[in-house]
Amino acid sequence: MTASSGYRMYVFRSGRRDVPGRRLVDELAGDLRAIAGPGGAERPRDVALRALIRAGELESILADAGAQSAPALARLTDDLAAVLIGGDDAGALASADGETPGHGQPDVRPQAGRRLATPEALAAVDVPEAVSTSPPEGFSFYALHPLDFARLAERLAPPRAPVRVVGVRSVGTTLSAVTAAALRRRGIRAVRATVRPTGHPYDRRVELDARQLRWVQDGIAEGARFWVADEGPGLSGSSFLAVGDALVRAGVPRASVVFLGSRAPDPDALLAPDGACRWRSFRSERAEGAAPLPEDAGEPIGAGAWRRRCYEDEARWPPSWTSMERLKYLSPDERRVLKFEGMGRYGAECLERAHGVFRAGFGPEPWDEGQGFLSYPWLPGRPLQADELSAVELDRLADYCAFRASAFPVPSPAVDELIAMVRTNFSLEMRRELPGELHLELARPVIADGRMDPHEWRRFPSGELVKVDACGHGDDHFLPGPTDIAWDLAGAIVEWRMPRGAQRAFLERYRRRSGDDPERRLPAYLLAYALLRLGHAAMAEASLADEGEALRLSAARHRYRAAVIDGLRPAGALGAFG
Repeated sequence: MTASSGYRMYVFRSGRRDVPGRRLVDELAGDLRAIAGPGGAERPRDVALRALIRAGELESILADAGAQSAPALARLTDDLAAVLIGGDDAGALASADGETPGHGQPDVRPQAGRRLATPEALAAVDVPEAVSTSPPEGFSFYALHPLDFARLAERLAPPRAPVRVVGVRSVGTTLSAVTAAALRRRGIRAVRATVRPTGHPYDRRVELDARQLRWVQDGIAEGARFWVADEGPGLSGSSFLAVGDALVRAGVPRASVVFLGSRAPDPDALLAPDGACRWRSFRSERAEGAAPLPEDAGEPIGAGAWRRRCYEDEARWPPSWTSMERLKYLSPDERRVLKFEGMGRYGAECLERAHGVFRAGFGPEPWDEGQGFLSYPWLPGRPLQADELSAVELDRLADYCAFRASAFPVPSPAVDELIAMVRTNFSLEMRRELPGELHLELARPVIADGRMDPHEWRRFPSGELVKVDACGHGDDHFLPGPTDIAWDLAGAIVEWRMPRGAQRAFLERYRRRSGDDPERRLPAYLLAYALLRLGHAAMAEASLADEGEALRLSAARHRYRAAVIDGLRPAGALGAFG
């Protein structure tokens, strides 16, 4: 398989889900109360950060829906950005578009003597009954902090020229607000707008509407610079490029456009059409990750470095897509590990799940360290290996899956993306189409663990098995997302390389504990699990330069390939993965 086919593997998901629109408004109102009220247990900056991310998310939703209240939410996002960076009243009162609300629009701007809108003012926001939303990836998964862009704006601030900031929805909405607030704090005139690129992920397009075109023309007339703010770029760079091309088509000089991103890409590796040439035609700047870490963040152990502390022999290391690992730090006293689990609503949901796993006796106790970080005890002992499988491990695995089946239920999610992943990854790896139909039955839909590998378990000196890394992977930017508990059953079978007898004992224990018989639906999930992990290993191998890591990932890909081939044989699913 070539590196290019590795890049085409289907491993990421859209992450979109429907939530009640009013719930998002109520959550934001609660944050505004916390900011305005007396100091509580939460750190003030953590509350302001969460409120800003929620406001940016809601602003993006309303802008996508064309809601009349979108400009009012944009002003609130600006106000919260000014609060987060410590801006003065002039910054806090700046409007997103320089206009006052139109007739019938709720005005949630700060009034004289009040920095922020009251929670009651949000009651007038015309949010749809149900909205489709997804976690803001940079804030949820990559430890991108809005203040990173404030520092970048201050570093790049032009001495006199005004700046028009274009945020790429959704994360770019919040980033554009912080960028503009930081410029205003420096006395620079800065206003912002947001756009939503559409089309294929590797070939996005942006078409400016009449109001946006007027906004651009006004900026040209005043000699403004145009800054495009977003996380990334990703593999293609097409969202940045789509906005840059749209601005140039509207008459902005190419030299006046600057991309503000969270990473510096290799232009030659971008997958957008003519990506290298187009990217090099624009100036681009990267926001450095220098946001404050928790006080107890000591030695970095992310990007696979944790393995040096857990294994004496490098030959035993599990493979890792190191660039996709969450930030992790060991506390100075080496008693706790601090891990980035996500800011805003996503992080709060991870903390809730981590507490649930702890209360059920399966995982370590989490602590909220702020800024999206949770901490856990650094557990003694070493990670387990597949060759240590015994009745004790089988029972613990089955009990854990039964616990998740009841503790983290969700409404039945769509399976279209998973089925598309199976067919895509199979055809790329096997160079033929998947035979027959594929049905992924949803009998017990849950937030799965998603990481049932042996190295995700620790054995205490007492013999007790403890699950680590249990709260985030089941609902992150990788597939499967919310799915049937059969995903974790399949993961345990594949990763522990269970022989036929072990599989029977494992599934029988699960049936007794859960009351759920997964045997009929399990074969399809075994196939889907192996193909996703194959794609994950292949894409990681293609993207990493480290030869040692590439060898580990290649070995994992071949193991998953063998599992796929065995699973297609007519011998029966329960024996196929032994």
